[in-house]
Amino acid sequence: MRTTVRPIEALLCSVLLTTTACDSGPAPVARQARGQHHAAAKPVTAVEPQAEVPVVAAPQQPKTIAQKVEQFAPAKLTADLSVLPANERKALDLLIEAARELDPLFDIQAYASNPELAAELAKDTSPEGQAKLAYFKIMRGPWDRQDHHAPFATDKPYPKGAGFYPEGLTAEAFDAYVAKHKGEAAALQSLTTVVERKGDKLVAVPYSKAYKKWLEPAAANMREAAKATKNPTLATFLNSRADAFATDDYYQSDKDWMDLDSLVEITIGPYETYEDQLKGLKAAFEAFVTVSDPQASKDLERFKGYLPQMEQNLPIPDEMKTVRGSESPIRVVDLVFSSGDARKSVQTIAFNLPNDERVRKEKGAKKVLLRNLIQTKFEKIMRPIGEQILDPNQIRYLSSEAFFQEVLFHELSHSLGPAFTTDKKTGEKVEVRVALGANYSAIEEAKADVMGAYNVLYMIDKGEFPKEMRKQLLASYFAGLFRSVRFGVAEAHGQGAALQINYFLDRRAVTVDPRTRRFKVDFTALEKAIGQLVNNLCSLQHHGHVDGVQALLSRYGRLTPPVEAALASLGSIPVDIRPIYPVAGETGT
Repeated sequence: MRTTVRPIEALLCSVLLTTTACDSGPAPVARQARGQHHAAAKPVTAVEPQAEVPVVAAPQQPKTIAQKVEQFAPAKLTADLSVLPANERKALDLLIEAARELDPLFDIQAYASNPELAAELAKDTSPEGQAKLAYFKIMRGPWDRQDHHAPFATDKPYPKGAGFYPEGLTAEAFDAYVAKHKGEAAALQSLTTVVERKGDKLVAVPYSKAYKKWLEPAAANMREAAKATKNPTLATFLNSRADAFATDDYYQSDKDWMDLDSLVEITIGPYETYEDQLKGLKAAFEAFVTVSDPQASKDLERFKGYLPQMEQNLPIPDEMKTVRGSESPIRVVDLVFSSGDARKSVQTIAFNLPNDERVRKEKGAKKVLLRNLIQTKFEKIMRPIGEQILDPNQIRYLSSEAFFQEVLFHELSHSLGPAFTTDKKTGEKVEVRVALGANYSAIEEAKADVMGAYNVLYMIDKGEFPKEMRKQLLASYFAGLFRSVRFGVAEAHGQGAALQINYFLDRRAVTVDPRTRRFKVDFTALEKAIGQLVNNLCSLQHHGHVDGVQALLSRYGRLTPPVEAALASLGSIPVDIRPIYPVAGETGT
């Protein structure tokens, strides 16, 4: 099969179906797609949008704060600690204490005035007041992350810069200042600085200074844990990460984390930039404290050897493919404590780190699957959603195994596709993350979702999974998008999920019964659309096409009537869970 890759301007005209005039580009170039029959995305041609489905959700009464709290079901998460020797259990307890320090730190990253607001809310002991405080703690601030950051405990609008920038600073003003002060650009745009205003100047304050109050005790606990453990890889990482908390240089400790192989593990530091919706530059602190399952991890290790093949099998031209390190360990773990950015509203079920492209190029990236959390979400949320929104004849295809593999291959797919693009002004290579700014996260999450499904299909073709998983994967993948879109389209995963649902509806890969409001998957058409969307998203990333990304999100990354109607039918199903960690002494009372 062959795939035609269009110039990006033509891509925007044909894929986004916008009315904007497009310049003519050079003739399309035909390229050989490597892979099985499902792998090649055919040339993307203009299609008539699917007629607006006459589906209207029943009017919903606004939820009270107490009802919003109830959308997050309490769930105890624990692990078998009998496998841990006494010294490793001691290290585990110390790492939990280190991770606790990141909660108050993240609170001020989310919004500088959060501590004062929390104290004020705590004064109201009425049932309504206590519900508001509980929701404040779930949302990690006074804005509803599930509802476009609508305020519920403040009269102020949500600051896109969170607590990383001066309130009121716009992206345009920040860019203009950086352009006039090029010598300060690196510090101001750093992942690990807070931007403060001093007079008419913007000043970059290193995280090590701004958050010293919490980073120093966290580092001290990590050094004590390093002394307690008998595992040399854990001790090495803990000491180097403790050093990084004081220097803001995370390169070596990221590499040491890649080499970490221990029953007790921790992921701790400033990683994701989702919280910075002004520029998408600043990393938020988070921590995951886990207990590993070595055998389950070993069983999945075979997939990392496929990464180079998966890269070459992508339905994109060779210049969009990236050669990264191939170590890429895979860990299956049980989560016993989380904090910071990892414990806000929606709980992460897996992650793929580090984000530093230097480390990825040298050593790859580690994929960590939080098994107990994945299982809990499938039973409490994912399966009930699928049973509610899928055509009754397709419910039988829902599969916990397919869901687990989609989660794994989502994380693997973060390591595939374009990593760098060329800055149109300077001609220099920059990370896609930097080029796309605040819109990067939604596009990258959508890419990882759809590419994850694409790669599971490839593994089925390679004989790694049984053929009968094909429909299970496609049905579970599509139903799972509604789990994510319930997070709200103001959140990266939610907007990325909305983009995929609406894209598939537009291509008639999925149809809606207007009477039952249920979705029917056309399995053949969905496979084709998956390949097309992988091509489209990678093309936008490769070209660093900010306008194209914005056009795509404007068209598809929203709640359309069919999606709204489906979401309205899910009211009795939890949006997510509220984790309770017995190992850390939490009881949930």
